[in-house]
Amino acid sequence: MSDAHRARSGTHTRVFAIVAALVLVMGITSVAVAQRSDDPGPESVQDLTGLAPVTKDPAPGEDAKAVDPAPVADQVGAKQKARQVKRLVETTVQERSAALGELVALAEKKAKQDKAAAKAAAKAAAKAAAEVEVATNAPFSLTIGSFNVLGSQHTAPGGDRRNFPPASTRSVGAANRMADHGVDILGTQELQDDQLRTLQARTGMTAYPGFQWGVAETDNSILYDAGRFEFVSGDRFIIPFMGRPRPQPILRLRDRASGREFYVVNTHPSAHDGRYLTERRQGQATLVSIVNNLKASGLPVLVTGDMNDREIFYCNVVPKAGLSASNGGSYSSGCRPPPSPIAVDWVVGSGVSWSGYRRDTTPVTSRISDHFFISAVANFG
Repeated sequence: MSDAHRARSGTHTRVFAIVAALVLVMGITSVAVAQRSDDPGPESVQDLTGLAPVTKDPAPGEDAKAVDPAPVADQVGAKQKARQVKRLVETTVQERSAALGELVALAEKKAKQDKAAAKAAAKAAAKAAAEVEVATNAPFSLTIGSFNVLGSQHTAPGGDRRNFPPASTRSVGAANRMADHGVDILGTQELQDDQLRTLQARTGMTAYPGFQWGVAETDNSILYDAGRFEFVSGDRFIIPFMGRPRPQPILRLRDRASGREFYVVNTHPSAHDGRYLTERRQGQATLVSIVNNLKASGLPVLVTGDMNDREIFYCNVVPKAGLSASNGGSYSSGCRPPPSPIAVDWVVGSGVSWSGYRRDTTPVTSRISDHFFISAVANFG
């Protein structure tokens, strides 16, 4: 029930209470009239006022003009009493009418006040709704990135990237890259549990799923600034990755300042050729379906990931999902990928415009990772 509706309902209730009070007052007044007069009721008054002088034939020897004065006195007394009763009734009716008029005036005044209050409440509610609408549509921007950190197992003893420093060293460099790019949100790939702990400790960011799916499924976590964004919901979808099914995160966030919500999807399909190429195409098709389903909500969708494809990813996924790439490209009249050089790491989305695209090669040159750090500014109009 709206505030205005509640105000109107309250007015009706108060008017009904006032009418009930009037009925009670009228009943009490009638009783008071009866109690204030010791005279007979209306029917008896009629009998008294209808009396005529009583005479009788004179007895023999009596003077025919002589009249007994007692009946006449009784008749006069009855008329006086009738007049007294009439005046009492008239006075009582006047008093009751005046009281009724005052109550009616009070009821009308109260009804006007309630109407004015309801109008004011409706106006305030409309103003608040307008303010929410403005806030909900208020433009804002955020910086989002994608980074394959090179999982710690690759540089551990027996790993295939032993020429890189251990993860304990590289994770510090990854945190420094995040600070340099000023990312509010970062989609990660190959992020092992030890690397996740270091990044969170050094950046203060929240991670989804983080450890929610277990220490073996932290790889594709999305890190975000919880001071700026509120967690709304989290979900997952499954794609094949290097011979086994892997969950990929879907995160719904709310910008605390504007109240606007959006989705972030992070994914990492299989690398290499052969059977893994087939898995990669399956992962791409699944991503297209997921993004199109999310877009049906009307909310913007941001996608990050190590796609293990360059031009092919742009032409196979971006147009089918109705996305735009932060590094350019178009497909309105044939697929035209972004200008070279193109990384396998992507930041794309729907419902936003892009600016400030950065393809940072220092993670490779400084041996932090074998991937570039990608970031861009997403502008919500």
